[in-house]
Parts: sequence; structure tokens; C-alpha cells
Amino acid sequence: MKIILSEIDHIFDCAGGRCCSIVIENQKLFYNVIRDIFNQVQGEEGISVLSEDNKVLPMAKHIELMTRFVPFDMNQKNLITKMTTRMQNIAIDESHYMETKEMLGKWEQYLMKLSLDMVGSFEFSKISIETLIKAAGIRVDDDYDNLGEQLLDYFELVQEYDGKKLFILVNLRSYLSDAEMNLFLQNIIERDIQILILESSEHPILEWECRHIVDADFCILC
Repeated sequence: MKIILSEIDHIFDCAGGRCCSIVIENQKLFYNVIRDIFNQVQGEEGISVLSEDNKVLPMAKHIELMTRFVPFDMNQKNLITKMTTRMQNIAIDESHYMETKEMLGKWEQYLMKLSLDMVGSFEFSKISIETLIKAAGIRVDDDYDNLGEQLLDYFELVQEYDGKKLFILVNLRSYLSDAEMNLFLQNIIERDIQILILESSEHPILEWECRHIVDADFCILC
């Protein structure tokens, strides 16, 4: 994917052999860029443009803007919804349909058994695999000691259940050491994940990084 950012006259390629990073030294510009991307991810109009194969892509569908890493919650509502839907579809496919039907029957029988100790006549017409799976409260195990590994696994989950995206990471270098960051970028390339790193200050340049600097006068240094 390629992106043109608000007020910056340059096309940034996020699909190269190294990970694209942009250091924006002007604070006002940094704020405007982040705000513009955020607004478009929320479905509003904006100036920045995302594209792939010369086709403009809606940011709301193809970008995930990440500004908070501590704590980092992998259990985003949209991702959990997609995972729940996938499990529901598996439960009723050819390989699992009969087992699912049998389990629903047993569950209904058990509810009827419980109702025998109650006053009244009961029916359970809304028992379905959808309601049972939702009631189970699916969550991703996100107990990690390493933020880089956690982000990598999260990216793969998103791409598996919600499609290909560009992950924009804001000031991630503040949370990972240089060695951790370089290994993280290497894994990004090997797993064919596309990211854009936005930083408000410089850090040592890394082997797997393709850096661009937008200085205080909006000049671009590559």
C-alpha cells in the first residue's frame, strides 16, 4: 500500500523490502497528520490518501491506527465479532452440523430438566448455536511479556479475520529497545505485514527500516 499524508508532498510506499518510518519534527504537523488519519478511520472526510495498485482505498476499512500500547488490548470489539462469526459458520458447516444439532438438543433437554423444579410451563425457542457461542464470551489470550510479539500476533489475527490492513504505529519506538524493534521489523517483513511507523522524534535507524524525516520546515529528508 502507498499513502500520502496531510500537508506532506510525498508518496510513502509501505510495501517495500524494509518497513517505512516517518519522523515528523513539527509538532503541529504531527498532530494534524494523526488527527486526519483518525478522522478518516472513523469514516469522516480527510486529506490523506491511501492506495494500492493505483486504486484509492477507504481508510475506515483498510487502516488501523494504533496510538496506545500500554496496556495493549488485543480483544478489540470488531475482531471478536469477526472471530465469533467465523466460529458460528464452522459450527454449521458440513463437518460439524450433525454434532452441533446433537449438542443443541442436549442443551434443550437439560434446560427442560432444570425447569421441572420451577413453577410454570417453559419453552426454549431461542436456543441456537449463535446465542451459545456469543454467551461463551470468546476472548484472545493476550498475556504477553513482549510487546513486539503481542503486536505481531495481533496483526496476524486481524488479517486472518478482518482482511489486509495497513497498521499505523505512533511512537512505538518509545516502548521497544532498538534490538527488540529491529527484530520486530524483521518479523513484519517475513510475515508480509504492512506497517507505517510515525515518530515525533528520532531514534537510531535500524537495519529493517526505511526512514523519512519531515523537518520543522516541512522539508523531506530520505
